[in-house]
Amino acid sequence: MTSSWRDTLYIWDGIVSCGIPDPDTKKASTTTTTTTTPLSWEGTWVPVTNVPDATNAEVPKRNAFKEFVDSDCKFLISGTAVEDESLLSNGNGKKKDEDDEDDKDEEEHFFIAKLTQGEGWDMKDDNEENENGGNAASTKKKYQDDTHDVLVKTLRWSGNQLDQREYLIVAKGKNEFGPFISVGWQRPGCRWTLARRYLDGDDGKDKDPRISWSLMELHQAAINESIEVMKDGSGQKRLKIPPWQCSIMHVNYQEPPKEESHMGNSGRGKRQKTSTAE
Repeated sequence: MTSSWRDTLYIWDGIVSCGIPDPDTKKASTTTTTTTTPLSWEGTWVPVTNVPDATNAEVPKRNAFKEFVDSDCKFLISGTAVEDESLLSNGNGKKKDEDDEDDKDEEEHFFIAKLTQGEGWDMKDDNEENENGGNAASTKKKYQDDTHDVLVKTLRWSGNQLDQREYLIVAKGKNEFGPFISVGWQRPGCRWTLARRYLDGDDGKDKDPRISWSLMELHQAAINESIEVMKDGSGQKRLKIPPWQCSIMHVNYQEPPKEESHMGNSGRGKRQKTSTAE
């Protein structure tokens, strides 16, 4: 990675495959059963360089006859997804125990996928010098994330276009290059497209505030900027921009004043570009 690698968005695009859910009955002290679903995500990633302002990062284009976006860098990661009852929400950022009786029909369910297994992901290493002082040919190495937690509402594409919040995906993780956040969406064919931004993880008062955000906080902040309610009477909730074009994906994100929490709609800059999910 170069010195400006934090100015790069790494956009991962690929197909998610789900295995057969396996009920986990180890919670003998409770009456609930946790269902664990094996998950793998395979595809390619492309760097979008020099985009400290995330509004300039477009969706990578893919040939209609190809499965993956053209790239020399591939990934195959896997793990398990669990439906997390602690993240039950009524769609307004509330937890289940904060809901009113009238909100029961609006509860949202979330899965958390932990993807730290599998072959890993490619990264080109072109910093080596040959005997004449020039750069040696680029080589690829495999890397693994130490942590990589993905928050997603559905593991399989359902075709629901009325509420496209269902396809918003966020993630947090860490590896040897530092902490990162990812924001993106699920598209037809169980295709996940997520952009990864590495954060400044250095200790000190200037440490990036997004590192301490929960997955739900990241999810809500992305919704506040990337979703609009259509005013044509349909009530459709539509993705109006690629989610990673939100201000929360800028390199130099500034938290709004405390009275304008990142869980709210205020304190956001006007978006300059629009796009809808494919």
